[in-house]
Amino acid sequence: MIFGGAADALLVALLGCIFGSFATMLIHRLPSDDRSVMGRRSACPACGTVLGIRDLVPVLSWCFSKGRCRHCQAAVGWRYPLTEVVTALVFLGAWWAADGFSPAFFLLASLGLVLVIMSAIDLEHGYLPDPLQIAAFLLGLAWRFALSGDPAHEALDALLGILALGGTGLLVRWGFRLLRGREGFGLGDVKLLAVAGLWLGLGPAPLYLIAAGLGGAAFALIWRQLGGGREFPLGPALALALFLALIFPGAARLLS
Repeated sequence: MIFGGAADALLVALLGCIFGSFATMLIHRLPSDDRSVMGRRSACPACGTVLGIRDLVPVLSWCFSKGRCRHCQAAVGWRYPLTEVVTALVFLGAWWAADGFSPAFFLLASLGLVLVIMSAIDLEHGYLPDPLQIAAFLLGLAWRFALSGDPAHEALDALLGILALGGTGLLVRWGFRLLRGREGFGLGDVKLLAVAGLWLGLGPAPLYLIAAGLGGAAFALIWRQLGGGREFPLGPALALALFLALIFPGAARLLS
């Protein structure tokens, strides 16, 4: 569809930025072993000053403060505004694919938000948190059964998708271990493949694997050029391929 109006597009982008700000908080706090941080107000990691509204306006606060805490002048990483902008683009993509505000939009946008958080944590910490995997799985169940008129068909297609993509991940993981003495996929990558199978079903699975593989190869080259080392996080490539397959379903059905 063509955007219904600039005002609607602006509203969607604004929602994305707001949820992107929420995502930056989770990216920072979820990997912490201290569960008490989850209930605290946002504060500067350097000086500990509790942040006010002036400090928390998505993108603009970072720009106006020139990427520094206005209390102690400590540098604030560029990933904060980048995450907010990426989440805004994800929300716009979900809105475009769902043809406006609808249950499909909210499910796609929610999945996109979860995938953004998962990808950022994988990039920074090298793992995909199970609570986010569960959230993506539950959203996939809602996508399958809340929006479907044929639950039996959806259940079978979802099961076949999970077996196809999750099974492929396990085979690669075990195959690398047997042939190379190391794991080709992390267990979190296998779980994310299974989640993708739930959302996509069996038909788009081959093209999804091709897209994810090409994306992973391209990301690996960039990762190594930037000095990231031999091993690289695959989660971002898997997440991006899943979201693109969902917002461009016509392309995902080419090999169906």
